[in-house]
Amino acid sequence: MKKNTLLKAIFVLFCCVMWQNASAQILKGLFKNKLATEIHNERVVLNQADTTIVVPYTLIGYRNRYYTVKLSYSNNNGTSYKGPLRSVLGEVGDSIRPGKDKKIEWKFKKDNPYFDGKNISFKLEVVEKPKIAIGGPQNALRSLLMPGLGDTKVRNGYRYGWVAVGTYACLATGAYYTYQAQQTYKNHKNRLANNADDHNQYFKDARRYQTVATVFFATGATVWLGDVIGVYFRGLKNKRRIAREKEKLEAEKQETSSLRIIPYTDGNSKNVAFVWKF
Repeated sequence: MKKNTLLKAIFVLFCCVMWQNASAQILKGLFKNKLATEIHNERVVLNQADTTIVVPYTLIGYRNRYYTVKLSYSNNNGTSYKGPLRSVLGEVGDSIRPGKDKKIEWKFKKDNPYFDGKNISFKLEVVEKPKIAIGGPQNALRSLLMPGLGDTKVRNGYRYGWVAVGTYACLATGAYYTYQAQQTYKNHKNRLANNADDHNQYFKDARRYQTVATVFFATGATVWLGDVIGVYFRGLKNKRRIAREKEKLEAEKQETSSLRIIPYTDGNSKNVAFVWKF
């Protein structure tokens, strides 16, 4: 009996380790956000007719975020760079999404009339624009469908898949121990043991398995419910913040609209002056 219990414990530990590694790989693929850029130097195009240089590049980052992209160049083999360049068009500046096959067109004669193109190299400066979550309390329904799903709308972070992984792992473990409890109690009920001690041990093991299952079920349900409640109150906070910002904007507009310029004369001359009325 002790040998079977030990084997079951080793099996559960092995499943937990494999689940942890698998979930880590899934999260790495779903929530990859390592910022990286690559300029495709072999595809840089110089157009002498309209004095432009087209610089293709790839931007790797979190797919739902925006980035500020600036281009600089060097004509001393990368010892120092000049920029950021101003006479640029294309996928450069604010609000750039990650992706491949992006291009920046540089009008080099406007930035440097003496540009000769010798020993030139380019550098990209990329900064992530901070996320400002605006999701409201209704996003709690998203977390009710799947734990962690509503957090992506009401919070400013990246990874919330761990909430789903942790919740489902607890529920799956609870289901496993429930199955073990049922099978063990079945052995107790069918009197498979050869003696009274083993017969009672079946009952004790079944009760212990059921207790463990209850703990894991309760933990998973607590995490799920806690996420729903947390998303609701965070969304409510966002809603109130947005309402305050709108009220502030409206107040500023009213102050601006209440300012009037009224012409008047002093009655003794033909000159016109102006007074401010608030």
